[in-house]
Amino acid sequence: MSDVLERRVLEPDPGMIKGLGVHHTMESAVADLIDNSVDAGADRVLVRFDTEGVQPVGLHVADNGRGMDGHQVDEAMRLGRQRDYGARDQGHFGIGLKAASFSHADTITVRTTPAGGERHGRRLRRGDVQRDYSCEVLDPTTLHPEALLSRVGGVTGTIVSWSDTRFPRTGGAGLGNWVEDTRTRLSQHLGLVYHRLIAAGRLRIDIDIYDRDLGRAGIPESVAAVDPLGFAVSAVPGYPRTLVAHVGGDRIPLRCHVVPPKAGGPNYRLYGRDGADFQGFYVYRHDRLLQAGGWNDVVTADRARALARVVLDDFAALAPHVRLNPEKKGIVFSHDLHGAITRAVDEADHRTTFADYLSRTETVLADSRKRQHKRRPMAEPAKGLHEDVRRVIKAEVPLRTEEEPVQIRWDAMAPGRFFELDRETRTIYLNKKYRSVLTGGATGLSDAPLLKTLMFLLTEDHFKGQQWGPRDKDLLEVWDAVLGAAVQAELNYRSTRR
Repeated sequence: MSDVLERRVLEPDPGMIKGLGVHHTMESAVADLIDNSVDAGADRVLVRFDTEGVQPVGLHVADNGRGMDGHQVDEAMRLGRQRDYGARDQGHFGIGLKAASFSHADTITVRTTPAGGERHGRRLRRGDVQRDYSCEVLDPTTLHPEALLSRVGGVTGTIVSWSDTRFPRTGGAGLGNWVEDTRTRLSQHLGLVYHRLIAAGRLRIDIDIYDRDLGRAGIPESVAAVDPLGFAVSAVPGYPRTLVAHVGGDRIPLRCHVVPPKAGGPNYRLYGRDGADFQGFYVYRHDRLLQAGGWNDVVTADRARALARVVLDDFAALAPHVRLNPEKKGIVFSHDLHGAITRAVDEADHRTTFADYLSRTETVLADSRKRQHKRRPMAEPAKGLHEDVRRVIKAEVPLRTEEEPVQIRWDAMAPGRFFELDRETRTIYLNKKYRSVLTGGATGLSDAPLLKTLMFLLTEDHFKGQQWGPRDKDLLEVWDAVLGAAVQAELNYRSTRR
């Protein structure tokens, strides 16, 4: 006898949208949008911040993918829409576009152009969605996607735009810093998440800032691949080594790496943080990194295991034994998977276990510390030096944080001078007479990154202490004379080569 009287269909309350996307960071939200671009076959994506004055007021993600027809864009705007995902698709839950966008904005606009040239536009407003989940259909003649699509070399493609954003609006120079800092964090995150696609030439991501007051965008900066396993050599012969975990009927390979003890740079110090924070599992799905480090309760994190990084690359075998959250930044392993990993063994020798691997990483690190030396502190770099260079410097060497940072600028100065140092303002000045020659004409706040980096490394120690002695002043004069002669020789060389 059944205890069921009847079955009722209870429609979800549109108010559920209030909690949509609350766990998204800016980085995970933009990555979720780019996942849709990758699924649409895009190989170029532009992320653009809009500013008015110093205020960040909007964001766009434009791609050169296939675009969508009217039915497809309607379905894309539907909450929880479960389309038929392809074997290589990154989409999973049907809420990525909405959750990612509403995490930072109250209005989402989608403009899309499929093959054939027709245009479609849709807009979701948080207030409408919370009331009745209505979607605005936009007049195709008002869409004008060409400007952004041209920046990604696209005739077809899709543009997702955020407006009525909840970006910080505290005023002052700090807002300009917020945009730059956010761009830096975003570049680091996207370079890590999509490093395989970027390195293989299958995806290019540019980030720029559009000044609405001036009506133009700054020079776009391309996201560089950050491979967390991209080390030239292994710390131990025979590694990386593949162990295999068996759970149910699934065979799950674990590619176990031992990071070189002296590793540094963005590949090890992800996001500029201590590389030991990123020990653990690196989980990929279709070459997209889902998890960067963490042991998922298989073992505990320990500073002694700083060199241990394990790649789980077969997501098809892994999927039945894990749960992935909608933001794609948290994976829960099943109890059976925990046990299978601890029992994993190298099938080549049938001896090396997961515990042996962890023990080996600990031994390598302990041995390296016996012969390690401390690096000399360096002045903190500030504006003028490219953000990627600043990030590596901060990751590689300790900084003299008791001092103000050192910046680099172009300025007018006497003929024959190449550079000057101003201790009071802690600025390295370069003669702007040579700027166009040394930058190739592409100027900007972070232009001439190689030259500026070399000048910073050459002179940063002269900002230490209270004053220069006669030897310091003489050395600076020598450097200036030599560099002045070098740049003049460069000018002469280029003129004779024309």
